[in-house]
Amino acid sequence: MATIVRLTQAQIDQLLAEAEDMEVAFKDMHAELSSAGTAKDTLARFGRLHDRFTSAITFLKRQRELGGSN
Repeated sequence: MATIVRLTQAQIDQLLAEAEDMEVAFKDMHAELSSAGTAKDTLARFGRLHDRFTSAITFLKRQRELGGSN
């Protein structure tokens, strides 16, 4: 990943830390929307968006782990 876009390790670490912060924000926002009585369809769409984000970040973290084992 770093080779393709020429990011430093510090930049990659920062981006992954920001992604983790976003993950917490997604969870907090879901709870807030749920408690505000948001429509179930909207909550379901938000949940799918959150799941896609989580999957993408998990994939990137796994690629990072695999790249570090060489």
